[in-house]
Amino acid sequence: MDKISFQKHKVKTEEGNSDEEKRIGQTALSFEEVCPTWSRKIKLGLNKVDDHVLSHDSKYCLVGEAWGFSGRHAGYYIAPLIPLIGCWTCVKYGRAMGKISSRKKEYSGNKITDPQLLVDNFLKHWNEKHRNITERLMKMRV
Repeated sequence: MDKISFQKHKVKTEEGNSDEEKRIGQTALSFEEVCPTWSRKIKLGLNKVDDHVLSHDSKYCLVGEAWGFSGRHAGYYIAPLIPLIGCWTCVKYGRAMGKISSRKKEYSGNKITDPQLLVDNFLKHWNEKHRNITERLMKMRV
């Protein structure tokens, strides 16, 4: 996962997947928009500290950045809260990315070993389910 090219994704989100509103035909958010810090780090190359964070710290990993470094996706580390305020799918993507980052190429439950494919799948999920979070965070950054 040291150097991966993340191009802007111009895919359409699926109908009816957003809880707040249907986002049919909108351009999907890119990796650079969802995770600007990790996008920059990956383009420059990851060091040992970055690998450690990706594989051990869900709040500050790639998925954690998408959620605004809040820990909310993991229910603020209280498992029963995940379905209420977080997202089990995001937790699973974070774990899978952590395992790839720690150089474990095969693990149970998920056969994806290509980091680019994993990030693409995460972005598809993000654009379908959580796009509003990035839009809110982008407004706060301005």
